[in-house]
Amino acid sequence: MKLNDLIRTAASGYPDAQVLEYWDFEGAKPRSNADGGDTLACFVALELAETFDDDAPTSDQAAEAVRALTRAADDLQSVIEAIERMSSEGGEG
Repeated sequence: MKLNDLIRTAASGYPDAQVLEYWDFEGAKPRSNADGGDTLACFVALELAETFDDDAPTSDQAAEAVRALTRAADDLQSVIEAIERMSSEGGEG
């Protein structure tokens, strides 16, 4: 599998395929989006590019992408829970 293929697959599962706004298919690398926009989509493109091993079998590439994004999702969940705790405790910070 090529990195561009992985990005296309990721974009197919992301709302409005916004991941594509942060991807340069010709250079097979992340790009900035001058219009700004969805920083999570940008993160997905960057994370997939940083963890991709072009020499690995497709199954290993996919497994690593899942591991990287799962770690990120876990981190986001921890942030959500911290904010929820603050809210439920009525804290100011």
